Amino acid sequence: MAAFKILLVLSLAVIYSNGQAAEKDNLLTAPEYIIPCSRSDPDLDNCIKSSFNHLRPYLARGLPDLDIPPVEPLYVDKLLMENNAGPVRVTAAFTNITVLGPSNYTVNKVRSDLQKLRMDIAFSLPRIELSGLYEVSGQVLLFPVRSRGDFWAVFGDVVAIAKIYGKEFERDGVRYMSVDRLLADFKLKTSRFKVRDTVNHGSVIGEAMNQFLNNNAAEIIEEMKPAASIAISKFFKTFLNSAFSKIPINVWLTA
Repeated sequence: MAAFKILLVLSLAVIYSNGQAAEKDNLLTAPEYIIPCSRSDPDLDNCIKSSFNHLRPYLARGLPDLDIPPVEPLYVDKLLMENNAGPVRVTAAFTNITVLGPSNYTVNKVRSDLQKLRMDIAFSLPRIELSGLYEVSGQVLLFPVRSRGDFWAVFGDVVAIAKIYGKEFERDGVRYMSVDRLLADFKLKTSRFKVRDTVNHGSVIGEAMNQFLNNNAAEIIEEMKPAASIAISKFFKTFLNSAFSKIPINVWLTA
């Protein structure tokens, strides 16, 4: 979750000032946290990658001029996911989420096609820690599950990629980009997950199910990954569209 939010915040900041651009003949100067790039640069993808990585300490503190709060820690109000296939069929809601470690990202590769408003970004994080509230209902194998309470999770060696598909629209004679589609995928090398169940706490069935979920965390995460990717993509598509609506295309798509 955090992994894709930090990625999309980075995309906004880099796109916002890929170089010196003009909106209605007003010259914009790139701030210190931006390494300007030009779309005519034959090595544009590596320039964008360097810009992403240059942003790291600035994003940790926040970027007030872009209305981006500090990302360390990162706060997420709510994420919903649902999985209706396979042995794990559950609906899960995670709320009041606090994320530690997103500012330690490294962007490893960028592949862009700015003529089509396309960008693929691959990045990694050594460790992400999350805590908050959860509510889960459904079925795991043959066992019905209903659980609610506090959760804590640590994911190690996270590798992720986001595919952003943009399209153009016009407002008041000015061209903007919106995110038409956003596809996300990720892999976790290690994971640990703990819950404090306030529904089944103290019952034999509740404790047994809690133990099962923790002992099989990696398998359950893998089973839930398609649903998690859809939920992450939907959440950050809305986030990005809100941000891009403030930035005309001719500000960030320069010659």
